[in-house]
Amino acid sequence: MPSKKKMIKELEKLSNKFINKENRRKLLNSLEGDKTEWFTWVSQMKGIFKNIDNSDFIKFSGLLLLFQQKPDSNFHQNNLKKFLIDKTEFYKYYDFSLEEKLAKKERSEKKIWISKFFRLFISRSFLGILILVLILGFIIWFYTDRESCLEFVNGVVGPFLKAIR
Repeated sequence: MPSKKKMIKELEKLSNKFINKENRRKLLNSLEGDKTEWFTWVSQMKGIFKNIDNSDFIKFSGLLLLFQQKPDSNFHQNNLKKFLIDKTEFYKYYDFSLEEKLAKKERSEKKIWISKFFRLFISRSFLGILILVLILGFIIWFYTDRESCLEFVNGVVGPFLKAIR
């Protein structure tokens, strides 16, 4: 995938085909007749907008649908022209490095949270709380069902006590 800066230059070049009156006349004549030049221009523009921003791609596709339904309408023609001028000027001065820095920062923060989560299981306080919960659980088990608790102690702890004696 080419860099976004190259795409912006290509967007500017392709937008000028529609913004310039003579080139627009050629595109409109192609829309009425053979349509190959029109479809190549549309597919190139869609490819650029799709790789830059999906919301702009959707807006451009909607404006194209309206324009293709009524190519004689100055209203739709002006809307498409205004959209192309706005987007080329916007992306001409847009700083894509900020997006890269933001994505890098989000990845690093995600790694920090993952490491904090795993450190929780290793920490002394968590192990202390876990031992306390086990002891309390064992005491509650002893008071609720004394027979099964004593069977467990004789079965599991008994052999260890015999080995110590």
